[in-house]
Amino acid sequence: MVMDKHQLSKVLEELSDHRGRNTELVSLYIPPEYDIRKIINFLNSEQSEAQNIKSKNTRKNVISALEKMERRLKNAGEIPDNGIALFSGNVSEQEGRPDIQMWEVEPHEPIESRRYKCDKEFLLEPLEDLLIDKEVYGMICIDKSEAAIGYVRGNHLTVEHTLESQVPGKTTKGGQSQQRFERIRENLYDTFLNQVADKAKQAFLQKARDDELLGLIVGGPGFSKEDLTEKDYLPKELLEKLLTTIGTNYSGEEGLKELLNKAEDVIQESEAIREKQKVNQFLVNLKKENGKSVFGLEDVAKALQMGAVDTLLFSEDFEKKEARFECPECGKEEVKHISDFEAENESHSCEECGANMDLEEKKDVVEMFQKKASQMDSSVMIISRQHEEGERLWNMGGVAAILRYRIR
Repeated sequence: MVMDKHQLSKVLEELSDHRGRNTELVSLYIPPEYDIRKIINFLNSEQSEAQNIKSKNTRKNVISALEKMERRLKNAGEIPDNGIALFSGNVSEQEGRPDIQMWEVEPHEPIESRRYKCDKEFLLEPLEDLLIDKEVYGMICIDKSEAAIGYVRGNHLTVEHTLESQVPGKTTKGGQSQQRFERIRENLYDTFLNQVADKAKQAFLQKARDDELLGLIVGGPGFSKEDLTEKDYLPKELLEKLLTTIGTNYSGEEGLKELLNKAEDVIQESEAIREKQKVNQFLVNLKKENGKSVFGLEDVAKALQMGAVDTLLFSEDFEKKEARFECPECGKEEVKHISDFEAENESHSCEECGANMDLEEKKDVVEMFQKKASQMDSSVMIISRQHEEGERLWNMGGVAAILRYRIR
């Protein structure tokens, strides 16, 4: 069954806690439409290779893990639509008493490539990348000789395109006149800037139209960054996303990494602006009394259940738990939204008979709401208290929602 982001996050949290005594934890990623027979043959081959492991216990544990994977794939018959990731190995805490477990993950987005690893810990990075939002910052680093185009998602930089120009140096060659040489050079430079702009459009234009491009940052060691952004090479939709231009020592792919380091403050400020805009949108709706903003746990939960929430807003310091209590005397149940400390350390009296109630269960409210938001295709934004708008949200209870439509 396909896992949503919340379910995937919980499984990854569990898998990250396991460590092998030796290289006996096996990770296998299979992309969609991959020939399952090839994978089964590969696992058979790995079992043969594992016979060469010197340690008897490690050899036995690795082979057992591979056998579990092989049986699972034989029973499956085909690879799921988004591919599948299998994790198996000895997770026993007692040496000499193996406990071979297996987990299977069918993620909400396709697995991109086949990966296999046998190590002391599970390979989780490909799935962790799927938890990062689709929203990105676009980056271009350019000078007259080369350019690189990439994007930042979370803390990860991906290089999409690298280009080299045909623009010669400033010295003339052969019998060319200086004037003719400069015209040729200008034409080649113009061609190069158009090529960079075309690649930038391929990388970012659709994301800008889908509102997934958070901003564009252009850098480089010379004047090419200004030429690219000020002389109508880039389309208006990308220029509207331009946050800044930054001088760098390098261009190309190396310059892109330098640009990312220098742009950290700009990106942080951009995130703060987005937060402020969302909170202000929520506050404007309240002021207009148009019914498209709600706040407080009960009203937000109701709107979320109805599928009416467009954006869910949580203060970064919101830590309420949903605690379920039961009276040992009369059996009455009661649910309260309280702090973790209040749930664990304070007594709660039954409204019916006055007896002290027992804490039966507690759940993190933010996690619960995030899971529901994922099911309802609602976005979630965690709001910092480092700006005035964030403090206003906190003072209103720390949870609010911008609605798709009026519900009352």
